[in-house]
Amino acid sequence: MVRSLRDHVLEPLSTATEIVDREHAEVEAERRAFARFGDRVAGIETETPSASEPGQRQMLVDTPSNRTERLRSAFRESVMSVDHYEERYGESLVEHVAAELTADVAAGFRRNSGAAFTEFYKSTLTSAVANAVDGRERLCDQLDGERSSLEASRRALDDLVENCGGPWSETATVGIEPELDEIAQQRQALVQRRDPVSGTDGHDLCDYVYGNADWTYPVLTAITRFRTAVV
Repeated sequence: MVRSLRDHVLEPLSTATEIVDREHAEVEAERRAFARFGDRVAGIETETPSASEPGQRQMLVDTPSNRTERLRSAFRESVMSVDHYEERYGESLVEHVAAELTADVAAGFRRNSGAAFTEFYKSTLTSAVANAVDGRERLCDQLDGERSSLEASRRALDDLVENCGGPWSETATVGIEPELDEIAQQRQALVQRRDPVSGTDGHDLCDYVYGNADWTYPVLTAITRFRTAVV
């Protein structure tokens, strides 16, 4: 009976851990891919912008360059080569560049666009790539924190299930409510913590990570299951 109760209570945490591990692996793969792309970009020499039209924006000139093909190949062979790309994104090259690096940067990836690989454009692109890498590093850190929270909650709830001895043991349930409240409070402290750089908090992370699950807050779901079955 204890095994059945444990499985019922801890199932959301087991599922959540699998989701977090999968998300972490994908985000880390993307971080490495953008870093590789950044290395490829660093090796492409810039062009001198045309002086024939002084009013023209720096990143746009009237002579196309084979550097566009080098950019496209580098992006395709790095960022778009991650195993989950088609399943997760399924976007064309230019669409994905625009989504990840801004529409202005994506102009340099369009064939026959007349965009030149100027120093200004390279700097803009390099900065956008660095932001993509940094953002994924921060997300990996948040996912690490989420996993640690799930593990701590799982250990605490597992101990309570073990000590309970089954839903029929009334004496074993004495004092459980305060312990459940403590687990919930510790979890909420993490969920409400706001990242100073991105401005997101644990609620945003849970919405993002568990968007396709049957619940948004796995620890609170596990606590509710325990209360319903035992307390």
